Amino acid sequence: MKVFLCESIHPKAYEALAQKAEIISDWERAGEVDALLDRILYIGKEQLDKMPNLKVIAVHGTGTDGLDLPEVRRRGIQVVYAPHLNANAVAELAVGLTLALARRIVYARQLIDEGCQGEGMALLNGFDLRGKVFGILGAGEIARRTAAILRDGFGMKPLAWSRSLTPEKAQEWGLEWAPDKETVLKNADVVSLGMPLTDQTRGIIGEAQLALMKPTACLINTARGALVDEEALYRALKEGRIAGAACDVFCKEPPTRENPLFSLPNFVGTPHIGANTDDALYTVGMTCVEQILDVLEGRKPQYPL
Repeated sequence: MKVFLCESIHPKAYEALAQKAEIISDWERAGEVDALLDRILYIGKEQLDKMPNLKVIAVHGTGTDGLDLPEVRRRGIQVVYAPHLNANAVAELAVGLTLALARRIVYARQLIDEGCQGEGMALLNGFDLRGKVFGILGAGEIARRTAAILRDGFGMKPLAWSRSLTPEKAQEWGLEWAPDKETVLKNADVVSLGMPLTDQTRGIIGEAQLALMKPTACLINTARGALVDEEALYRALKEGRIAGAACDVFCKEPPTRENPLFSLPNFVGTPHIGANTDDALYTVGMTCVEQILDVLEGRKPQYPL
């Protein structure tokens, strides 16, 4: 068995894979491989053409927007993934980003570096989370866990909308149901995105949506960069039409300082590290390796897609 791997995975998952298969990371040898473990590569026709013997693709996580699924299906390639196994890690980062914005933590460090005192310290006034509304657009596992932490630990009030969310399901999950996304945008003090990237959700937060938010509100995006019109977000932050934003995902990754968002004191950015905890990487990596071996050895995988 030969498995293509050109991105790092947890060392123990790598070791488990190496015990059963030859690991290949050279594109010149892509034609030899039976399986692909994909973290951040985009896999489309061009890449698939180089792998005529490919039988299975394991997605290192939940999102499948990095695959040309129709083309993969057409070729009869099995896809497996690791749904929700890194949800807690991403949820905890979303909470951390919320706190960073509420207490202006990153900007405070910047002011220390600049030696600012006195009047400059007044720029660090934040806001309490208790009693504030935490808005969710897309009520998936990560969003629900984030809301639960902020509700139970900080006293925030979760207000949620998604296309599939019903009032009954919202009540079961301890969320207040919103009839549309506009209701969330208008009422939330913190708006968090928790939806997959599809043709319907691409650019779902743009000029018009940002204009609905309170001038004191903040936006959190740990889902997919292309959900947000970054130019519109830059203008809203620059002009003070919203108070702050924090993103772990960007339209172009990895992000660089050339992205104008990073020039703003009311913006916090991290380089897609939501799932990067040792615990999550181990669980997701081992699950992907086990499923690759299951498919290649004729067993039913745990999470077929």
